[in-house]
Amino acid sequence: MNDAILSYDKTSKESILEHARKMLGKTLWEVYGNARLVQSGKGGLGNAVEKYHFQYEPNSKSEPDFKEAGVELKCTPLKTASDGSMLSKERLVLNMIDYVEEAAKTFYTSSFWKKNELLLLMFYLHEEGKLPFDVIFKIVRYWKFPETDLKIIKDDWAIIHNKILAGKAHEISEGDTLYLAACTKGSRAGAEMRQQPKSKELAPQRAYSIKSRYVNTIILDSLKHPEMYHDLFVSEQQKKKILKAQETAESVVRSISDYRESETFEQLIERKFSSYYGKTIAEIEKILGVEFGQSKSMAYNVCRAILGIKSKKIAEFEKAEIAIKTIRLEANGNLKEAMSFPNVNYKEIVHEHFWEDSALYEMFTQRFLFIIFRKSAVKNDKQFRLEKVMFWTMPFKDLEQGKILWEDTRKKVAGGNYEHFIKASENPICHIRPKAQNAADTTEGAQGFQVKKMCYWLNRDYVLRQIK
Repeated sequence: MNDAILSYDKTSKESILEHARKMLGKTLWEVYGNARLVQSGKGGLGNAVEKYHFQYEPNSKSEPDFKEAGVELKCTPLKTASDGSMLSKERLVLNMIDYVEEAAKTFYTSSFWKKNELLLLMFYLHEEGKLPFDVIFKIVRYWKFPETDLKIIKDDWAIIHNKILAGKAHEISEGDTLYLAACTKGSRAGAEMRQQPKSKELAPQRAYSIKSRYVNTIILDSLKHPEMYHDLFVSEQQKKKILKAQETAESVVRSISDYRESETFEQLIERKFSSYYGKTIAEIEKILGVEFGQSKSMAYNVCRAILGIKSKKIAEFEKAEIAIKTIRLEANGNLKEAMSFPNVNYKEIVHEHFWEDSALYEMFTQRFLFIIFRKSAVKNDKQFRLEKVMFWTMPFKDLEQGKILWEDTRKKVAGGNYEHFIKASENPICHIRPKAQNAADTTEGAQGFQVKKMCYWLNRDYVLRQIK
């Protein structure tokens, strides 16, 4: 299209943003009634915004959409939470990864940084049954990663890059990283496979992406700036509640200077804990001048106190979706209990068609912080000693056993068989059984009748092998 008739200055960040905000509270159909989707699928709306609103032909170039201004455009969906607030519907998918080309890059020459240094985010409200041209744009804003977040993103990129360099692009997991991930892109049947350096094995096609919980922090931040959003259907009372919830998340890292040379965020966390290894909870209380109480959240309270967090939530853990799991070893170092996960959702699992899209896959590829205590001879929780902490994600090779569990469970639930799920003796890694206190509890099965609640578990021996 002819640059002379553009209704904005494509070289000016301010002009691009001002033009983008003309879509706030509107749909493409309202503004461009004669427009048609450039392509079907998730990319169709974004391409239509490029073609009709910004007047340029969609492309797959490695440079930003507005290269003169260094701005990359992304349209991404919102969903409405039960309290009326807006949340990210999904991760923010960025550019495709060419493993061979990316192997030769540094962070600042990478395709990720070259394309996504400054993002123009146009959030629209996803509503079931609405066509892409009828969705309303609710938030329009720029996003540039803050310095402390960028440090973690650079470390995330290095983890992905190192696997590519080692010929292990096929083993990349979203649980490897905190904010920046490499998500599978394309057919789950594996039709889109790519070559990688130093290996003859093809790797699934992947794209850089920002995890959905991190995207939620961008959405919440937008509520502080009225010019960024339009009619979010959030009352003043709800807005105060949301912003208060955001303020209760406190950062471990206040400044880049908190890091030691070449230290990652996870190494920083482990360093902060290490000086308390071997000490009892009672001793840690005395050193830190706090009282942890006897509640189930005691381990989380220990974690917050050691990290110097006074609020209820740890900001980096929230943004990275890091789950804290307490492991209690016996005095002899053995592990008495398996590790529990949420209950099986019978109604949802029968509609999960691909392992990579399943709730169980999401659980098993999450990033965890294991806080490991060892019991003493005295039967008192305060006499547990802090053994160590470690970050963990299920290794790529072990996910196959998770897939076997998921396939078997899905098949049995669909067939109405709720009594013969895989036991710990039948799978080396994971199994399904009720939690002790919930053995008599029931829930609605896929067929509509009441059945016993069942829970996903990691086998006791498997967990012990991971921490040792």
